[in-house]
Amino acid sequence: MNNKLGAIYTKEKTIFRVFAQDIQTLSILIYDHADAVQRHEYPMHQEDEFYTVEVPGDLHGKYYLYRIDGKYVVTDPASVSLSMNSKKSVILDLEKTNPPGWHEHKHPVCKVEDAILYEVHVKDYTVHESAGVLHPGKYLGMAESGKVGAFTTGLNHLVELGISHVHLLPIQDFITVNEDPDRFYEDDNFNWGYDPEHFNAPEGSYSTDSRDPIARILELKTLIQTLHEHGIQVILDVVYNHTYRAVDSNFNMLAPNYYYRQWTKGIFANGSGCGNEMATEKEHVRAFILNSISFWLEEYKVDGFRFDLMAIVDIETVQEIVNEAKKIHPHVLIYGEPWAADKTPLSPRDMTTKGAQKELDFSLFNDDYRNALKGGNDDSSWGYIQGDFSLKPAVEQGILGGLSKRGDVGWTAHGQEAIQYFNSHDNLILYDKLKISMNGEEDIIQATKLAFSILLTSFGIPFFHAGNEFMRSKGGNHNTYNSPLSVNAIQWTEKEKNIELVEYIASLIAFRKSSGLFSEQNREWIQENVSMLNDPREYVIAYEIRKGEKIYRIVHNASNHAVILDFQEPMEVVFGVETGIHQGEVEIPERTTVIYER
Repeated sequence: MNNKLGAIYTKEKTIFRVFAQDIQTLSILIYDHADAVQRHEYPMHQEDEFYTVEVPGDLHGKYYLYRIDGKYVVTDPASVSLSMNSKKSVILDLEKTNPPGWHEHKHPVCKVEDAILYEVHVKDYTVHESAGVLHPGKYLGMAESGKVGAFTTGLNHLVELGISHVHLLPIQDFITVNEDPDRFYEDDNFNWGYDPEHFNAPEGSYSTDSRDPIARILELKTLIQTLHEHGIQVILDVVYNHTYRAVDSNFNMLAPNYYYRQWTKGIFANGSGCGNEMATEKEHVRAFILNSISFWLEEYKVDGFRFDLMAIVDIETVQEIVNEAKKIHPHVLIYGEPWAADKTPLSPRDMTTKGAQKELDFSLFNDDYRNALKGGNDDSSWGYIQGDFSLKPAVEQGILGGLSKRGDVGWTAHGQEAIQYFNSHDNLILYDKLKISMNGEEDIIQATKLAFSILLTSFGIPFFHAGNEFMRSKGGNHNTYNSPLSVNAIQWTEKEKNIELVEYIASLIAFRKSSGLFSEQNREWIQENVSMLNDPREYVIAYEIRKGEKIYRIVHNASNHAVILDFQEPMEVVFGVETGIHQGEVEIPERTTVIYER
């Protein structure tokens, strides 16, 4: 079956193909420019479950809409680009959207097991004047480096930090931000992007010219290519679980009551918490998602996907996504949220919840580890790093990548199935959480160091949010999805203020990468080479990892006082305190991680 959808362009002709059902007629309207009223109309004919038409001539740069039953017009769900604010779809020769050297540039090499993920919102990252870039808040801004005092911002900050993957919050075209450049800095014109409109087109507000349908593609590709050239892979945060519109979405207008799960006809299910949920188990919904994933891998050379509310993407569809994606990109990284936002008609056995990923080559967020580390998401409750030491067993299981303390199967079958984190874009950012649950900046700094120390010496895939590394605050706001830039914009002066913390975290990342201690994530390897040491003090977590001829001992002291350990054999400090050979009674300072080698 021909599974290509949308405007299939060549210089000689363009073929339009779309799935539609339960309508009377479908035609295509072609416009010369974005604001044109005059158009040429071509009736489409039905081939099985698809409507198609071939229009001769070179249509590059033309705009189009589908006309349903002679009354309603909608954009193409498979649009590759759009006019400003998604009013019309655009026909493009995608070869004209490639930056110089695009075809020649290569993906960086990084195994899934070695990934270190950095979650960031394109606009947040460089929109503040302290970023010092030429294109603040844009795709191109992320591809630049600026300066704050003597320290780097933007691209070079990522390079110096040492992360392997940038996880971009949604850049698929979303609807609630006005793309008019005159409104870019307005307080009510911000969104994270979990309100998708078109899944195959980049968001226009992040381009330097939202009126130019090529610019958004060219500039996103430039960002991806630049990150690749600096050794960083790119993850897209994708939102295939729902659309912003429902009854009047282009999907539902073209195929009424097909694309969305419903309790009864016309009553939309709401497992997303956003008013609708995509029926991913249906043939043409699944095919659309698979085509879209392949498109981003092939056309944009991305390296992976984070699935929003992955629980309501049925497990069979997820497995097909993984299988097809790995054919294109063998080291593709796929992970998601193992929960729904509300009740769903999808059967529990078909949901992609924790445990469903076992042995299936994708990963899920480990919220048990998150909560054990720092307590409740939006309240003043304590986690292990603040002093609730009853959570030690949960932290130890997290350190083993979700396996049991003996390394047996837990909710994971292998360590890399767990995405390890203490906060993401959702809920209170770590600094704000610690501020309401601890006393004083010094305690917060120590707890932040400890959180990163445990995170980066755990099996699984470490993940953190942009600005965690220099104690970024969002003013205590736990849900900044549409908050103004005064709340969301990263203020790079915080890096200058907290440069010691940034350097500490960069050194932790460097140790994780250079030691290779966490490059083996298979359960069998962990069982044979990792030993949790049974220190009776609940505020001490200690474990040993054998790597070749060497043994590394990692000790986390989460208490507010120094502790003494007795080393029977001499061990050399390789991270955490002043280097040297230690034997006998060894002191571990308060809220500190120390790594030894022998």
